[in-house]
Formats: sequence, structure tokens, C-alpha cells
Amino acid sequence: MNIVKTKCINDIVIIDGLSRSGKFYLGKLVAGINGLEYFINSSEVERIIQINEAGILKSTDASALLLIAMNESIYNMAIGRNINMRHDDGSSVLNSFEKELYINRQSEGVAGEASIKQIINQERSSVFILHQSLQSVDMVKAAAPHSKIINIRRHPVDLVYSWIKKGWGHRFVNDPLSFDLVFQHNGNTVPYFAIEWADEYLAGNEYDRVVKSIVYITEEESRVIDSNQYDICCIYYDNLVQQPNREIDKVCNFLNRSPHGSMYKTIERETRDVEFQSQREMKIDYISTGVKDVSFLNKLIDLGKKYDKNINNGDM
Repeated sequence: MNIVKTKCINDIVIIDGLSRSGKFYLGKLVAGINGLEYFINSSEVERIIQINEAGILKSTDASALLLIAMNESIYNMAIGRNINMRHDDGSSVLNSFEKELYINRQSEGVAGEASIKQIINQERSSVFILHQSLQSVDMVKAAAPHSKIINIRRHPVDLVYSWIKKGWGHRFVNDPLSFDLVFQHNGNTVPYFAIEWADEYLAGNEYDRVVKSIVYITEEESRVIDSNQYDICCIYYDNLVQQPNREIDKVCNFLNRSPHGSMYKTIERETRDVEFQSQREMKIDYISTGVKDVSFLNKLIDLGKKYDKNINNGDM
């Protein structure tokens, strides 16, 4: 018996990328494009993907369940339910140029089918933030066949450094603020994305675990992108920070939409001043002090060189 699949309420845009890759930063800029709802960060949607990736839930049921979760999130946003209005939070609608729209939905908005018809008639697309979901892209596309996927890519060295600093080489074990799924393997705990190489994950120290996680996930992302099976818009974090206008134009062309007049104020507000290259030299030195498996450190450096080479004209 299978879960019955419904249909998607409206068009969906997905912003995907590894943890710490800059998805919320990109999401706040993308929210300045005409006809896009402010982005949704749904834990339920994320966990369905993680459960499927772990092999617990078959893809047909996972895609049906994913669509139900997405539709519920879309509806909740349409009627002003569960809207994040926390100050200083990247996913807060207070960052949107349409914040009054979302505030009004809470008190004056319509509900039921009328709210859905309103979104459809206005040709508004819903935006979801997903973490490293390209490994499950077939299932995601089965749920939302017409979805548009934007993948943000960040330098692998930056990702490893950030993960180590955030404790993602050990926090999966017993941190109540780690919300990703973890599984038991021979009496030990491994995150969902490391199930297929669990012994290797457990054998390393926290530096090795992070390096191998970034290498494996990045390689899988590249495999999906290079297959050309799906039309995926790749945005590089370096370019987004240094040339945001150009990158947002790229996204607008991909979505066949135009930026709102307030976009440039949003870009100015979100401007970041980063000296990437000098910081990376420091980060590589820092990572090198803790890594035991030199072969994977070399793989990381090679992926970094590929990122540098392709940053303006290709995909890693």
C-alpha cells in the first residue's frame, strides 16, 4: 500500500546547498524577486528527505509525503500561520520587502481555498530552503516535477572550517540542538548522510569526519549537476558576495522573473566584505593541524582548486 500523491498547490523554487553554504543569505536576496513568497525553512520537509536518504522510506511514499508537507507549509504561509517574525533571524519575514503582506495575512487575510486561489491567480511561487538535498533530487522532483532548483556552492575549505568551528565533527552524537537524523551503527552514532560509509566516519577524529563529509557530499552534488538530468542553477558564494547584482540577474533569468525595485536596497543591506583568499590560507593551515587522513585532505584541496577554476564559468 502506497501513500496517495496529491498535486502541488503552486510552482516551487528550491534553494539547496550544504550546511553553512550561504542559503539564508541567498534566500534573503531571492526574496526580492517579484512573485516569490518569502522562503520557507521546514524541518518536516528536511526530515522526510533525510529518512528517504537513509533508506527507511521508499521513494514513492517519500515523494508523496514530501508534497503533502510542502503543500501544508505553502498553505500556512498563505494564511499567515506559523510565520517567523523573530528579529535578527534570517528566515524571518521581517527581512522581506513585503513584510506588511505577511503581517496582514495573520489578521486580515483570507483562508481556505480562497487563500490558495489568491496565490495561484497572482502567479506567486513558494520558495523552500533545503540542506544538501541533491542526493535525493529524483525523489524531490517526483514530488514537485516543475520545481526550479538553485544550488549554492561554497568553497570546500570554507565549509570544512565552518563545520569544525560549529562542532559538526562531534555534535551529532548527543547535542539536543542538532536536529538532523542520526542512526545507530555497531553501537555508535552516525549522521544520516554518512550511513553508507559509517565505519569510515566512526574511525576518524572530528576533523577527518568533517573533511570526509564535505568531500563526499560535494562529489555527489557534482555528480548530479554534471549529469545534466535536471536544469539546476548554480550560484557560487564568492560571486554572490562580490558581484551580487550579476548573480541575482542570473537567478532572475533562470526563474524568468524580474527583481523588485527594492532589490538593490536589499543587496546594499546584505553586503559582506570578505577577503576570501587570505582567509583560506589560514583555514587550510588550521584544518591541517587536526586531520589524520592526509589523502582526504588532498582531495579537499583538489576540490578547492576546482572551485577556484570554475567559479566564473562552470560547475564543480
